[in-house]
Amino acid sequence: MNSHLKLTIILLLIAIDGFAQVSPGAKQIALAHSDVSFSNDAFSLFNNSALIASSKNREFGFFYSPSPFEEKAMSNAFASYIEPTSIGNFSAGFSIYGFELYKETQFALGYGKNINNNFSFGGTLIYKNVNIKNYGSKGNVFLNLGGIAKLNEQLGFGFYIENATHSTISKDDNQVPTVFWGGLHYRPINDFVFSSALRKEIGYNVSLRFGAEYTLMNFLKLRIGVQNEPSIFHGGFGVIYNFIQFDYAFSSHNDLGLTHQFGILIRLQK
Repeated sequence: MNSHLKLTIILLLIAIDGFAQVSPGAKQIALAHSDVSFSNDAFSLFNNSALIASSKNREFGFFYSPSPFEEKAMSNAFASYIEPTSIGNFSAGFSIYGFELYKETQFALGYGKNINNNFSFGGTLIYKNVNIKNYGSKGNVFLNLGGIAKLNEQLGFGFYIENATHSTISKDDNQVPTVFWGGLHYRPINDFVFSSALRKEIGYNVSLRFGAEYTLMNFLKLRIGVQNEPSIFHGGFGVIYNFIQFDYAFSSHNDLGLTHQFGILIRLQK
């Protein structure tokens, strides 16, 4: 596909959806974001904030997608941190998306707490600012809410709501969508987990997500995922060395091509 045509299509998609909907990290993307109920890492701040409560160590996360759909103008980056405490876990993060004509920045603060061994909840406050060249910039605060229920040792359920306050940046309704997520994971053995999720954005069809992660060796995890609405195939892997984890993911769209994502997690004993 012609590069200018592809960029035009992507910009039109942004205009239709209101704003870019980008969620990190590489593990989550490799699983097609089907891991609503179990991926507890630093990027939980921007996904299901209830998973923040599961982290037992201080954790830094860095995510970078240099050229989504082979367009450098759509690059995005995230950074996040989790601090465990006796009253629950706190998290903070930052993200940037776009290029000189259109840019989004986010500042996020999150909290997650275990109610008991089987249930946790969390919330994330996000300040989103949008800057469009020659048109100025505007921002507003958004709230995400989530919960996790552990049904047994093998099965878990999770849900969260993006933009639960139905906030917007300009006067247009539904400019920043309210999105409902729900998902299950099943771990028949320690080395394998299967996950499924649905994403429902108000005014759009349900998107189904499926993923699987297999621990081939103690330091190597293989991942695969698929989704519809839109139809995208995902895959990737994670490599763990001591307290550092490197994650890679790719996403393949039939019309827009291939996207590569990279993430690093650093876990430090408190």
